[in-house]
Amino acid sequence: MPVFKRELAFAADGPTENAGDWWHLVLDTDAPGLYVEHTWLHASPHQDGPAACDTQRFGINDFLTLAEGRPAQPMLMSALREMFRDAASTSE
Repeated sequence: MPVFKRELAFAADGPTENAGDWWHLVLDTDAPGLYVEHTWLHASPHQDGPAACDTQRFGINDFLTLAEGRPAQPMLMSALREMFRDAASTSE
């Protein structure tokens, strides 16, 4: 089954466009589950050092609490409002 992702925010890590932090709202139809995924790729401060990269998943409530004041939090609230607005208009 498919996994649907919607980008919430991106924060660049320096001048390169391929390094930084990405936040996505994810719907996994197999699990099933709705969660926020944070993926990061940070360049090493040493030119020849390895980049740090990983992915972390957060439940919606956890993310809303932990991400307060960060760019992805208002984007998540906007995406959730949009989802429920669309659902409310189709159920009437």
